[in-house]
Amino acid sequence: MTTRYSYKGFEIEHTVKPRMKNIYFRITDNGKVTVSSSKISKKRVFELIDEKEAWIAKALQKVTEKPRLVLGKEILYFGESYPLEYHPQFAQLKHKCDSSAEEQIPTHYQNFYKKEAQSYLQERLNHYSVVMDLKPSEMKLRSMKRQWGNCRSNGVITFNIHLIQTPKECIDYVVVHELAHMVHMNHSKAFHALVEQYLPQSKEKRALLKSFSASL
Repeated sequence: MTTRYSYKGFEIEHTVKPRMKNIYFRITDNGKVTVSSSKISKKRVFELIDEKEAWIAKALQKVTEKPRLVLGKEILYFGESYPLEYHPQFAQLKHKCDSSAEEQIPTHYQNFYKKEAQSYLQERLNHYSVVMDLKPSEMKLRSMKRQWGNCRSNGVITFNIHLIQTPKECIDYVVVHELAHMVHMNHSKAFHALVEQYLPQSKEKRALLKSFSASL
């Protein structure tokens, strides 16, 4: 269940998930504050907003300063924004956007990113699988809002199709990160050391990745 509030100039969406043990805050790209938790009162939500007010204001400022992609006119591709006329590779996407209703345009972008992700991410996964001597059982692709990737204990690695929006060094970081989970299913010092072993300056790449959103 999701309840919406306005408080201190913030637009808040509180989603109740009964089994959730912790309370999570997120700032969406359209400037909303989302709170996910088990059942808590409206008063408690507002108390939490008071506690997090400085952080929320700073996060919202980053959102408003971030350039927004004009869907149907531009594309974010490997960390750079291009007009759709820039390269023939975007021609089919441009044609679909030009001939579709506005509400269909995000789907065309999703399909474009999924197709690109299938070939590029598979190639990078194959490369680092050999380098790290690890053999994932399967690669899957999904559109995810909060994760760039995940690795299951059975060796199935799932990547976010929107990784194609990020620089290639960030993509390599996510690939190595998920492969490293085949050895350490945690974020221990040993895990980070393994990532760094195969991808030097991994902290810088992780920081760069945080400047990108995991969705359109």
